[in-house]
Amino acid sequence: MSSKVVLVTGANQGLGFETIHVTALRDPSATYLLGSRNLESGYDSVKRLKDLGVKAEIEVLQLDVTNDEQIEAAVDTVQKKYGKLDVLVNNAGIGFIGRKPDVTLSDIRNTYNDVFNVNMTSVAVVTTAFLPLLHAAKSPKVINITSGLGSMTINLKKKIGRSVPYGASKVGLNGLSVHMQIAENDRIEREEAKGKGKSEGRIRYFVVQPGLLKTAFTGFMPHAKDPKDGAEVVTRLALDDEGVYSGGTYWEFESGEMREVPW
Repeated sequence: MSSKVVLVTGANQGLGFETIHVTALRDPSATYLLGSRNLESGYDSVKRLKDLGVKAEIEVLQLDVTNDEQIEAAVDTVQKKYGKLDVLVNNAGIGFIGRKPDVTLSDIRNTYNDVFNVNMTSVAVVTTAFLPLLHAAKSPKVINITSGLGSMTINLKKKIGRSVPYGASKVGLNGLSVHMQIAENDRIEREEAKGKGKSEGRIRYFVVQPGLLKTAFTGFMPHAKDPKDGAEVVTRLALDDEGVYSGGTYWEFESGEMREVPW
């Protein structure tokens, strides 16, 4: 299959939904896989996208990123139908507002385990599961959705929203993305040393911070950005097949331009 195949997790609403919306309008030749924990919600989202003028092919994949059986089933479906995956957008995530003063130590541990499981561990599991299909693509990309809270530089210099478990999970996600890029670079070097190296199939890993968005995730804060604007940074990376943006980098789209973000 020559057309691009793009999978977005947690895409039935919010940023994931708008990522498919914005990207599909610019590249209607691609096939978009809408990851959703609930199939009915996923199908409703496809109808909304079609009503918004999206002409591209969209398929719903039932995908709870914490459910290994669903991950395996999704990989099997993509393998049988498409044989590759060009872009994986790890968008699914959860937040945590803060700790009540009377919670137990077990509550704290469970909170961190739950937030890290979705926001970091599941990204590692989903990405690893799809590696063979990503390597089968010509210019594969993995785009991980982080937050301004994930930049240690920004947090140490600027006062922004606070949520220790959520922020720490995004710092972890950023580190995971860097190390997965390093592992990919090492893989290519090993293959080249054996005379098997090739330019195609090298995955570029990106992390992006879309900004504070007016979605259910933030309680539709009135001063937040339209999620369509937040999706712009994802779309530009997803459609970059010329290698304008190097892997292992951290981006945002602000004031009409792509900006690299400090770690």
